[in-house]
Amino acid sequence: MPALLRLWFDSLRPKSLAIARPEMLRATLGATLSVLIVSSLSLYLSDFAHTHHWLVASLAASALLIFLVPTSPLAQPWNILLGNLVGALTGITCAIFLPHPIAAITMAVCVAMPIMLALRCVHPPSLAMAVFPALNGIQNYDFVLFPVLFDSCVLILLGMLYNRLTGVAYPPVHKLATRPAATPARFTDQDYDAALSHYNQTLNISHDDLEKLVSYVHQSAFRRNLGTRRCATLMNDSPLSCQVSTPLQQAWDMMRERKIKALPVLDHNKHVIGILALSDFLQRAGLDQPDNLRQRLKRFLNPRQRSAPTVAEIMTTPAVTANANWSVAELIPLFSQGRHRHMPVVNDHKELVGMITQSDLMLELFRILQPSRNRQE
Repeated sequence: MPALLRLWFDSLRPKSLAIARPEMLRATLGATLSVLIVSSLSLYLSDFAHTHHWLVASLAASALLIFLVPTSPLAQPWNILLGNLVGALTGITCAIFLPHPIAAITMAVCVAMPIMLALRCVHPPSLAMAVFPALNGIQNYDFVLFPVLFDSCVLILLGMLYNRLTGVAYPPVHKLATRPAATPARFTDQDYDAALSHYNQTLNISHDDLEKLVSYVHQSAFRRNLGTRRCATLMNDSPLSCQVSTPLQQAWDMMRERKIKALPVLDHNKHVIGILALSDFLQRAGLDQPDNLRQRLKRFLNPRQRSAPTVAEIMTTPAVTANANWSVAELIPLFSQGRHRHMPVVNDHKELVGMITQSDLMLELFRILQPSRNRQE
């Protein structure tokens, strides 16, 4: 029996909050400063408003949402401002027509909640805002203007200012346009909306936040799968190379004989200073005139009135290189930005130790993704 009770008790305990300590401190400081400023202003202005109700405790709960979960749909300015107004108006009205406090409180909650749902301004502290006037018998609608409207506006402005100064967008900027139809995507906007609706989470997480989370999960899994693989395990560890003084005819013959499309160019210390690719030959030979390509390439490699051309004349320099200890994932942006599909691999001393092609990378990605696809099947 004690074991069952312990198991039941453990099931009630939530998982630890995965919030970084700096973010906790940032949110706590923001909520504390905002409550200090709002309460000070309200107390000072209460004499001019001729009311002893100068602050509502539910504003502290609103401060928690603004500074701790600023991207939540429940913490947006529309929800706070309109939700508090609905709550205050409902509570005062119920206090006027229902003298008994229990009846007034119950009816205030019963009426305020569906109104907030209909106006899309659900804000949990606003229900407490509806209970407050019903509980205290407040029957003056001036209470809506001060302190409710005043305190809500000041709190929202402080949230905008503090969050922006600390690097958090509040309110968050939502995308206005959907993805172009020509750009394929694994998930569409309709998929995210369907998932939120299915689990009734439209009030807890926004569409944009869900999309960002899913995207980060994919990226994290991708890095995890590739993170253990190093360039050294993927590269060809005996690559052909040439030097800047190598004749182009010799380099051309080497590439044709070994059926490769690029040669790293080294200096005397085996440092990569450039790369010679098939595209370099074709560009110099007159790729814009394909009818005479063979003749122009032949004349370029075997000139009659000048010295034989060397690799230095057409190579691409500097060459983009990868380190042998790098993760395979780090090759992806390099290949996407470079002009060539071949990547020289160097060691910590900048010496050539291998060569990786774009095809090698694609094959490695296929091998990584293949097991997951088999499990799904």
